[in-house]
Amino acid sequence: MIQISRYQLILMLIWTVLGTGIVTMPGTIAQFTLRDAWISGFGLLLGAVICAVLSLAHVRLFPGRTLTQAAIDVLGPTLGRAYGIWYLAYGFVTMATIGREMSAFIGISILPNTPDFLLSAIAFAVSMYLAYLGIEVVARVNEFILPLAAVVSPVLFLLAARLFDTSSFRPLLGDPAGAAWRAAVVPAFAYGLEFAIALQWVPVLRSPRTLPWDILVAGAISAFVLSVLVTLTVGVLGEPASYLNYPVLELVRAIRQGKFVERLDTLYVMGVSITLVLKLAAFQLAVGEAVKDMSGSPERTWIPVPLALLGWSLSNYLFRNVFDVTNFILRDVPSYFLVTVVLLPGALYALRAAQMVRTKRPGGFRST
Repeated sequence: MIQISRYQLILMLIWTVLGTGIVTMPGTIAQFTLRDAWISGFGLLLGAVICAVLSLAHVRLFPGRTLTQAAIDVLGPTLGRAYGIWYLAYGFVTMATIGREMSAFIGISILPNTPDFLLSAIAFAVSMYLAYLGIEVVARVNEFILPLAAVVSPVLFLLAARLFDTSSFRPLLGDPAGAAWRAAVVPAFAYGLEFAIALQWVPVLRSPRTLPWDILVAGAISAFVLSVLVTLTVGVLGEPASYLNYPVLELVRAIRQGKFVERLDTLYVMGVSITLVLKLAAFQLAVGEAVKDMSGSPERTWIPVPLALLGWSLSNYLFRNVFDVTNFILRDVPSYFLVTVVLLPGALYALRAAQMVRTKRPGGFRST
């Protein structure tokens, strides 16, 4: 049976959240606050804590089951599949958003004359192939890119630190507390709640009982990286960071060392493209498990193709440009994710606990 280790799971969760987070979160945070932007980046950790609590309930109440399987167990075939349809809608909307973010970012940064639908088609095709190969392959690809990121990212951070100006953060904690909280909403309740994707991977985890701790570790690392990135962005760019769609891209473009080290944005775009494809593959794996649970099909090889085609179609249909994507993330995603990722699974766990109490099952709250 295919299984992934805790290390592989943590890496998958980190790249799943930071795949789009390193592209859009610094810009969304800077729209609300500059002086306290470094604090708002840790809002991501709040979302990770919520997901860790949900996963703790899940692995105790539904050991070895996916979230959609748990819904069918609790609600029955009809209502359980209705819940599954809601989850599928959440998955497809998320994949469409990721695909549109990627095509817009690459189009603006390096390929302005290439149609966006073609860029997203390439991304969905690659992620479809990874999802077809399975979660173990996706986990290994995440492992493969870690050394590259561990070498390139610190170099970029150190070169950017030469341009850092502390005046953008003075006076310290100078913005109203409400501004920092509003800036933390998207990291906490949009990107932070994406850690709950791991609930669809429970059957293939080598250590499912440690899932809550793995989510917390991935959340802490992701929050630290985001906070450092936001701090550098604001410290180097200053006030203009609040008006840019991709401030990190401009940060990397500003790095120059003599006449030899320049145009490092190419490395940044390559890295972002890889992480975005891995994020797409991760969500295709999660949605694919939901399709398999709802259809009762023993085979999974046919699932990635229709998922990729529908996700690609929605990415070009739902969002006309990058401003539509940004508005959707800022205005709709936090509340949408709170309902889908927190409230509905929480209701499932409460119903399951009530069923166990009524049947007086011995040891009902312990894993079997």
